[in-house]
Amino acid sequence: KSVIPDNHSADMLPLLVVLILVASVQSDDAEGGYNALQFGTSSNDYVSFSFDMSPFRESLSICTWIKHLHTSPSRPTLFNYYQSSSSTWEIMMTSNGQYTYVVGDFGLSSPTRGKFTTPTGKWFSICLTWSLSSRTSKVYLDGELLGTHQTAAGRSLGMGGQLWFGRDYSAGNTFRFGGQLYQFNVFADVLSAADIKKIAKGGLCLDLDELSETRVLRWEDIVKRSRSGSVTDIDTGCEQVVKNTRKSQASLNETEVELKSVKKDLESITGQFESLTGQFESLTGQFESLTGQLKRTEEKLGVETGRFNASQAELATVRSQLGAETGRFNASQAKLATIRSQLGAETTEHNRTLEELETCAANMTKIKSLLEGARKYEDITRWDVLFTAPYHNEVFSDDLYEQLTTSWGLLRKFVGTNITDGIISHFRHYHNEHECEVYKQLSWPTMLKQFVGVELTDGMIDHFRISHEESPCENNTES
Repeated sequence: KSVIPDNHSADMLPLLVVLILVASVQSDDAEGGYNALQFGTSSNDYVSFSFDMSPFRESLSICTWIKHLHTSPSRPTLFNYYQSSSSTWEIMMTSNGQYTYVVGDFGLSSPTRGKFTTPTGKWFSICLTWSLSSRTSKVYLDGELLGTHQTAAGRSLGMGGQLWFGRDYSAGNTFRFGGQLYQFNVFADVLSAADIKKIAKGGLCLDLDELSETRVLRWEDIVKRSRSGSVTDIDTGCEQVVKNTRKSQASLNETEVELKSVKKDLESITGQFESLTGQFESLTGQFESLTGQLKRTEEKLGVETGRFNASQAELATVRSQLGAETGRFNASQAKLATIRSQLGAETTEHNRTLEELETCAANMTKIKSLLEGARKYEDITRWDVLFTAPYHNEVFSDDLYEQLTTSWGLLRKFVGTNITDGIISHFRHYHNEHECEVYKQLSWPTMLKQFVGVELTDGMIDHFRISHEESPCENNTES
């Protein structure tokens, strides 16, 4: 949204400025002050009047332009403020620096006297400043400081005196000025060194209204005062220069007003632009933030999509594996049914085997009973000892062998074999003293049947090969 200035206000401002400046120019024309005053060579050529000097009681600055027309007299007084009641030269200014001071203190004249090297026929600028608060008086020549002096403490400028231009109040010939004076102005404050330099560099035609608002005693008022003797106006050519300057200044002021208006509009537009720029930057920041969030979301989505695809692949694999496992499960179920069927058959066989084992156990009990009965009738061989606790149904070890080794060397071949009923029966039947007569007719199959359930070790094979090669009782070299 642009700012539209008030057209009436904008149009009226330049017009008002022009009217004010025209009025100012007309006023300047009426007031004059563009001519210099040339004083004659006698002490009767001067301008004198009284003036309210109270604005300068505690501070002042006097600046003027001077032109020498001759080298005599010795104390050419261009201005003197004399207080007759106290017979005091409150202010004294000579064009050659012989006497230049304020508040009746001659101390400033001594250090500046020899520095006034001003040629005849050339304009030069002199400024004198003083302040009660700083107790300091200074004199400047063409903008450069020539000297400084401390005045008495509490000494202010005396009031009620008379102003003299062109000579000293005493009318002595040694104090006559006899030169040209222009733009003599007294300010009610202390001008800065920069302002004094500006006056010197600005030349005769500088518009002093632009310099300070404290110009109380003005040159345009002095030239209107009554004159004595030969005091004539000299055209400085500054009138047209000042008018042109002021017209230029008016145009410049008008342009400045327009520029201010444009600047104001521009500042408003700039403010709006900066506001919009701030909003744009804020929106840009928000957009960048959202873009970053979107990018991160897309990255996360990509990761999650990858995980989802991987999960889908894993799910497909699991489904495939599940199908395979289901097939295996079904096959296992079929096998389980078969195994259950076989288990039923095996259970039946197991029960039958248990019945047989029970029958065998009963037979064993019967056999043991018969054996115990046989032992009672002393039908016991050396092998019956194997039915006893250390040997029966135990692994035949070296320790057991050592118990029988003195007479039973034959048993060496059976180390590591379970001592079963069949083995015991074999030794009882085939390895007693009369075993061959009793069992001569037994065949190999009959003999071997006694070893059903016994592990065939190398020792047993050697035993049968050596002891029973042809028949159970033939070629029996071992006893």
